[in-house]
Formats: sequence, C-alpha cells, structure tokens
Amino acid sequence: MDDEEETYRLWKIRKTIMQLCHDRGYLVTQDELDQTLEEFKAQFGDKPSEGRPRRTDLTVLVAHNDDPTDQMFVFFPEEPKVGIKTIKVYCQRMQEESITRALVVVQQGMTPSAKQSLVDMAPKYVLEQFLQQELLINITEHEQTPREPAAQDPGGRPRGALLRDKAGPGGEDHPAQ
Repeated sequence: MDDEEETYRLWKIRKTIMQLCHDRGYLVTQDELDQTLEEFKAQFGDKPSEGRPRRTDLTVLVAHNDDPTDQMFVFFPEEPKVGIKTIKVYCQRMQEESITRALVVVQQGMTPSAKQSLVDMAPKYVLEQFLQQELLINITEHEQTPREPAAQDPGGRPRGALLRDKAGPGGEDHPAQ
C-alpha cells in the first residue's frame, strides 16, 4: 500500500475512533472531530513508510464529560497481529496512569493468548479491540442507518411488512403477524 493510501486510511480510522469516543460521552474537541486529511497530515505526517506517522503516534487519552477522572486510552499498535507482550505494555501504562479502560485498534487481530489476557484482566482493566477495517466507515453516519423508530401501521406492524409463505395457497404474500 502506498503512503498516500495508508495516510488516508489512518486519518479515516482515527476520525471514526474520535467520533466513537465522543458518542460514548468522552471529551473530544470539535477540531478533532472535524479534522481534515490535510490537517491530519500537518499534525502527524504523510509518510507512514518512513514512520511519519507511526501508528503509536495516534495514541490518544480522553476523559469522560461527566467525570474527568474516568479516562480512556486509545492505542494503535504497530504490529499487524497484537501479542500478549503489547497488551502487557498497555496494561502497565494504564496501571501507572490509573486508567482502567482502553480501546485497541488492531490491524489484523490478536493472538489467542492476547485475547485470553483481556478476559483475565477484566473487570480491573477493560480493553476493547477494534479491527481497523471496521473503523474505515463510521456506521452511525451512513445514510441508511435509522435515526428514529420505523413507521408502523395502525395494527402495530412495520409498514409494508410481508411474510412470504411458500407453503400457503399459491405461494401468496400474507401480511406479517
């Protein structure tokens, strides 16, 4: 993957993760939410192949709006498949800074032992893993994501809902029950 494409991907991933933090009630500035690709390049660089940015440069610490002591790290590990050593490093940093929650944005997943360590550390430390591929699009911004309950007919059923009953006479459509 070339630098331009990788920079674009890192920008999209970080933008989505900042929106996710904001949606969960963590303090994220409007500038961080609205950061353009050009602003991202100015802040972090546009040559990932030369370590500008390194994925670890994207690490962020956010505080909750309602309780500033409730903080959360977002880690971007360098290695494609995260192992237990990296998880231990993250937990040590969390312990040093008295932080119990983190998101880990992984490129290809975690090793079985790393996944097990997440289970073993709960509930003291909560680390959630996200595949970077899942963060390239913020699903809450998709135009087909429902923002309100679906319209219903007077009988309380969703409008236009039909049940296809192949065993029924002639394979006709029957209103859903």
